[in-house]
Amino acid sequence: MIDTLISGRLRGAPSFRTASNGTPFASFRMAAADRNGVSVLCSCITFSATACAAVKALEDGDSLAVSGEAELKTWNGSDGAQRLGLDVLVHCVMTAYHQGRKRKSAGNDAAGGDDHG
Repeated sequence: MIDTLISGRLRGAPSFRTASNGTPFASFRMAAADRNGVSVLCSCITFSATACAAVKALEDGDSLAVSGEAELKTWNGSDGAQRLGLDVLVHCVMTAYHQGRKRKSAGNDAAGGDDHG
C-alpha cells in the first residue's frame, strides 16, 4: 500500500452502486500525467460519503485531486505493450469547487467576520 495524493482529470462518468452489505460506493477513472507527460490511468473506488458527493458533481474532463491508498497495476494493452496504472482506494476528493469555497471561507475568517452581516 502506498499513501498517495494525485491530481488529474476525470475520465468518463463515475459509477455509483451499493455493496452487498448496503454500503454505497463510487468508482471512477482519472488520468494523471507522470513527470514525462505520459498519462497514467488511475482506477479509483471510494466508500466515503463526502468523496462520493464530490465525484457526483463532476463531469468527464473535470480536474480533481484524490488522496488515499494506491497499488501499482500492470496489464497488456490490445497492441501487446505493457501498460502501467494505479488502483486507488480514495479517502478524500478535492475539486476546483472545493478550493474556491476554502479560499472564500479563509477570506472571511481573515476579515474577522462572516456572511451574516
